[in-house]
Amino acid sequence: MTNILLIDIGGTFMRYAITSNQSDDISDINKSIFDSSKFDTTLEVLIKKNNIDSLIISIAGPKINNSITMTNRNYRFDAENIKNKFNLKECFLLNDWEAIAYSYEYIVDSIDTIKTGDPFNNNKLFLGPGTGLGAAVLIDDSKVISTEVGNTNYSTDRLKKNFNIKTDEVMTLEKLLSGSGISYMYGLKSDKNISAEEVFKKYLDNDQKAKEVIDGFIKSLAEILSDLSLTFMSGGGIYLAGSLMRSLYKHIDTNKFAEYFLSNKQGVHEKLLRSISISLISKKRTPLYGNLAFYKKQLNSKNIL
Repeated sequence: MTNILLIDIGGTFMRYAITSNQSDDISDINKSIFDSSKFDTTLEVLIKKNNIDSLIISIAGPKINNSITMTNRNYRFDAENIKNKFNLKECFLLNDWEAIAYSYEYIVDSIDTIKTGDPFNNNKLFLGPGTGLGAAVLIDDSKVISTEVGNTNYSTDRLKKNFNIKTDEVMTLEKLLSGSGISYMYGLKSDKNISAEEVFKKYLDNDQKAKEVIDGFIKSLAEILSDLSLTFMSGGGIYLAGSLMRSLYKHIDTNKFAEYFLSNKQGVHEKLLRSISISLISKKRTPLYGNLAFYKKQLNSKNIL
């Protein structure tokens, strides 16, 4: 039996679970503040205490040559260095959205439908606005391509109009479609610096500026999903994840969302988009499940399982 340590590191928190190559149970998930200065010490304790052989870490940041530098702080993870330093059998690094896409086999029964569809291939798009905007594509239920689409200027000039703002500022996509984006957009309208949670509370209280921001956010999300669906040919469906989407879900008019998704598309491309389903992942802690799924795919490829 191989003991496995699964870790997911975000901008603020670190979550981890212990399992084995013979188990799918990661129900005992631990959460703590991520302190980069103490990470090596924390990791050493967990590895020794649980006789860990294999480590899989998902991290918010782009993966380059099996290393990841965090998006929101100057800290770099290198798989080979970690493996050697802690005398591990294996160490794998995943981008956080790469992990979420790999989690599909564990979340397929934990989804809520926003728009139905009729699959025409096995490519699935995973996307979610949080602190930033993450996205990844699961190809043929086996291989994941992570993206940095949130840091592009993809259609942002067009999407600004949905928020009823006038600005010549060059924006990235995640500056519009993220929790921090919601806060930023509200600040442009009101000159008040409040959190996305506070904006959402004002939206529920029918504050007009907050309503323009949240309605603009939902419309922009549908429109960018439409473009990304054509970019990645996600005939297997779109899966939205994250706590922000779980909060927004019950306030989305699904009929309007589908209209926004199909808007400005004609002929065969409209028909294609009608075939693409859109769902919300209701399961939490999906990166940890994705880490485990990725690891087991590695074992399957080596005919070890």
